[in-house]
Amino acid sequence: MGHTRHAGGITRTNQADQLSHSDQNSQAIKDTLVNHSTKDTPANSTDLTNPLKQTVPIRCEGVAVVLLKKYLDEYHVLMLKRAGRMLHEEWCYIGGGIEQGEKAWEAALREVREETGIIDVCLYTSNQFEQFYSQAEDYIYMAPVFVGYVHEDQSVQLNHERSDYRWMTFDEAKQNAALPGIDDILDFVEKHFARKVPSRWMRVTEDR
Repeated sequence: MGHTRHAGGITRTNQADQLSHSDQNSQAIKDTLVNHSTKDTPANSTDLTNPLKQTVPIRCEGVAVVLLKKYLDEYHVLMLKRAGRMLHEEWCYIGGGIEQGEKAWEAALREVREETGIIDVCLYTSNQFEQFYSQAEDYIYMAPVFVGYVHEDQSVQLNHERSDYRWMTFDEAKQNAALPGIDDILDFVEKHFARKVPSRWMRVTEDR
């Protein structure tokens, strides 16, 4: 490595070596920025590492709620028949979109109230997610699933979005479910919420 000696006897690397190190540092910074920007790429953008690839966006913008009521020591699932254009006359559990400023659990309680008139619900998270692919809009819809226990004396009052309702056994609900995957969610709910007491840490409370 070449050196130059200046007055006062101080030795430093020559200018060429300094420029070389400066170029290396600049390139390292650029590489770091590229790595970070790639890591934080939104799901609905192209892959920065391979611009020929296009990702399918995932939208978590709704909730699903499975309501349970006990009849003769056996839990039943509330299934609603849809009145709208989408999945018309199909049986589903409660579901809907999250409004601006809402938390997911708040949307779950609101949807229960709007679709059924039920206001007294013991709500739990489930660690399950409803999901499906929308061909029309080319995205994957995902919604957290909540489970609610209601007292046996609570009645159902449907709104315009639903045309009928039934409290079904789990087997009936799985047989009548509109889409594949719903039966898997109902299996999970039956195992962890109907056959056993759920963890208190999954209880939805306003003070958390």
